[in-house]
Amino acid sequence: MDNLAGGGFGRRRGALTGVPPVLPATDSKPSHAFEDDEPADRMAVLRPVPIVLGGLLALLCVEALLSGTSLITPINGTFLNAMRLIGFILGVPFALFVIARPHVPMGIAKKILILLFLPVLTGFAGGEAAWRISDWTEFAFSTAAFEPASYPIQYASHGRKGRRDSLEIDPFDAGEKTDIAVPSAQFDAIWPNYDGYCITVMQRKSASGAIEILNDGVFTLREPAPAVLTRCGGGGSASGDASSPWDKK
Repeated sequence: MDNLAGGGFGRRRGALTGVPPVLPATDSKPSHAFEDDEPADRMAVLRPVPIVLGGLLALLCVEALLSGTSLITPINGTFLNAMRLIGFILGVPFALFVIARPHVPMGIAKKILILLFLPVLTGFAGGEAAWRISDWTEFAFSTAAFEPASYPIQYASHGRKGRRDSLEIDPFDAGEKTDIAVPSAQFDAIWPNYDGYCITVMQRKSASGAIEILNDGVFTLREPAPAVLTRCGGGGSASGDASSPWDKK
């Protein structure tokens, strides 16, 4: 009888008592779980892209803020466009990473905007990187002395969102206006009638003729020093010769 109760003759207890046997637990996943892991695997491939882009952009911003210089002559157009294209191409997987995050709900309109404008933004960053690289190339080992020169003010830009009030110049039609920060009181005095005025900067030339000016930029915690502003002579056109600044009236 004990054998019968215990499932004698090789039979299980459940078969005798009518209780269904308990199957051992397994770690197997349903088939759809593997399908859910596929997007996550694709996201893992894209994950380093925004990290690298963000790191490079941060380094570029820090370098630009600490350099204290700006290149004001045109740079190689092929190199500039190539850097913009590289930035745009890298921005595509960056945008895909942002819109494809599975745990962040996002509307279709927002996804379209990110997909359209984020690569444009990274393309712009690539262009800015081209300007900094050109500056390094021309003046990394330069020993040329800085000398004063005056250039016409093209626009007065009121500071906002952390920016200082600034006066813009582009004397060589480089397509990249250079902002020169000025104290708020000086800006308020000049901005209604900045047309016809020149601003004096300290500049130097490279062996190839590129011109770089000293410029602390517009994102600075300290109040900038007052700029030297004079009436432009010679009909208000810019003089690219550092050794012959504008006559002051």
